Amino acid sequence: MVNDSDAESAEADAAAIGAILRTVATAFRNQDTTGLAEIYAEDADWTNAFGTTLKGRQAIVDYLDELFAHPRFGPGKPKGPPNADVRALGADVVVARTYVELEGQETPSGHIPMRRNFSLKVIAREADGIWRIVSDIYMDARDEATFHDA
Repeated sequence: MVNDSDAESAEADAAAIGAILRTVATAFRNQDTTGLAEIYAEDADWTNAFGTTLKGRQAIVDYLDELFAHPRFGPGKPKGPPNADVRALGADVVVARTYVELEGQETPSGHIPMRRNFSLKVIAREADGIWRIVSDIYMDARDEATFHDA
């Protein structure tokens, strides 16, 4: 039997995790890092779809400031809201898987493909009781296949 305080705690956790996911989505949609420093752990790691890997909250925010200002990244916009699934791995750790389609980002060759972007975020409740992203990795789906079902 779940008591009221357990249910309230679960609701508060779900709300906090949802707020983190909304903050990331808003940052990318508006190309503005406001609020990101609060949702990444001090020692968070972050890897984008091109293999850039960063360590530390401030390094992540600084990189995203530059990325959002880049002329090829700037025109990119989500085609719609991201889809997200959250799975609890324990009382203090969840993984969140997101998917979003992006339009308008230009490649160095001038091509403007539809990007299908996935991310996997490990979100943990830290010692201060606050949920933060501790690991964040992005990948783009590709049209090429390395394996074909028979």
